[in-house]
Amino acid sequence: MPLDSPNIYQIPPKTLPLTPREHQVLEELALGSSNKLIAKNLSISTYTVDGYVKEIYRKLGVRNRSMAAVMALHLGILDMGSTALARSQQNRV
Repeated sequence: MPLDSPNIYQIPPKTLPLTPREHQVLEELALGSSNKLIAKNLSISTYTVDGYVKEIYRKLGVRNRSMAAVMALHLGILDMGSTALARSQQNRV
């Protein structure tokens, strides 16, 4: 599905709300973390991360990590400025 497709923005509102854990996984995903790293950072298994990633793709109506990040930013689900800042501060400690 091309990013300029008019259907990309037609997401049923019923399927959009993410759980708090899905939101955490999405933030990590948008920062470029692998499933293994996400699992380590969130203290869950890689199999669990894989399930969350698939559910995030379904809810956002996308097929890959890049599209999930772009769609989340477009919909205002993620604010990467504050996420990236928090991550950089966390890495300094």
